[in-house]
Amino acid sequence: MPEPFSILPLTPDGRGGIGSLLISGPGAEKAFCALFTFKSGRAPTAADLEARRNRPIFGHFSLGNGLHEEVLVRAVSPAELEIHSHGGGAVRSALVRRLTEAGGTLRRIEPPTWDVPTEGTPDFHGEAMRLLPHARTERAARLLLEQADGAAELFFEKAASLESGKRKSLAERVELLARVGRSLYTPPRVVLAGPVNAGKSSLLNALLGFDRALVDPMAGTTRDVVSAETVLSGFPLLLSDTAGVREAPGMLEKEGIDRIVPLLKKADLLLAVYDVAAPSADPIAEFTQTLRAAGGNPDDAAFSLLVLNKRDLPREKQNRFWETARDKNSLIETSVFQPETIAALQRRIIEILFPVLPEPKEFVPLNARQLAYARAQCR
Repeated sequence: MPEPFSILPLTPDGRGGIGSLLISGPGAEKAFCALFTFKSGRAPTAADLEARRNRPIFGHFSLGNGLHEEVLVRAVSPAELEIHSHGGGAVRSALVRRLTEAGGTLRRIEPPTWDVPTEGTPDFHGEAMRLLPHARTERAARLLLEQADGAAELFFEKAASLESGKRKSLAERVELLARVGRSLYTPPRVVLAGPVNAGKSSLLNALLGFDRALVDPMAGTTRDVVSAETVLSGFPLLLSDTAGVREAPGMLEKEGIDRIVPLLKKADLLLAVYDVAAPSADPIAEFTQTLRAAGGNPDDAAFSLLVLNKRDLPREKQNRFWETARDKNSLIETSVFQPETIAALQRRIIEILFPVLPEPKEFVPLNARQLAYARAQCR
């Protein structure tokens, strides 16, 4: 029976340049030697690892069925080895699967939560360091290191030196910066909804930079919620594509529309997507009315943005409704064939979700206790 060992992810889930695992325990070295080969194709021995202790070791890790992954290894001790590979989720899953088959047990460090007791003085350094292993982006990691390095102390010194009116403005800024802190725990959810065939799935794929949703010109292709995480401007986001909304849908489509209703209540931002050429006397009113008939309300989302899609179509093919609607509504025009419009939409999403972004070394509340403490210091 193989000796036990544990498998601990050192980098957060999601896409990244590098993914790291720590295997530790009595059986760690033996399991590793059975799955690893040097570039020459030779399997390592305990003596090989001892001679290379704490030095980079490059080679191949077996994924089974003749497949392997290039990895960089640091053998800390016979009971502790770090394995660094490409950071894709599929690679990480394959490595963990093979190590589990070899007798390992997957462990995870559960991240702290935003909702903590608000009493007492926060441990600003310690709370930032406990979040650091869960940082999903370079920007998040940099922000956390700044918090651990005394950003809060500088903030409170500044607050103490200001008169009452200016402290109030400082408190308002901190409230907005708390959105950045919350995003470290839960990526903001952006929901794409709108009439059928408005191009929501194509728009989702364009925002992600890869094909996540099935795209077809036939109306009603998306019948379930399709979600995927991405990163915009260094912030993790969860994008959700939903079924097209129309009157008298089929049973499957109706179920898809019904699933939009609870999703809107969780949405930090609703992208209401419309086809610029779709015939309708009032596309906005029709979409809203049909959605309300299903029990939904666009106003349930924290924020909303009207997206006028397929703007690449000739002007004569566009619905004349939008000629006046452009003046009456805050909207953004997009086309998946015009990358600059997708980039503009990405920037607008960040502006809505994070109206204030931290300056270098600026204090950002990392949990409810830190936010409450900052409020008290600004009174």
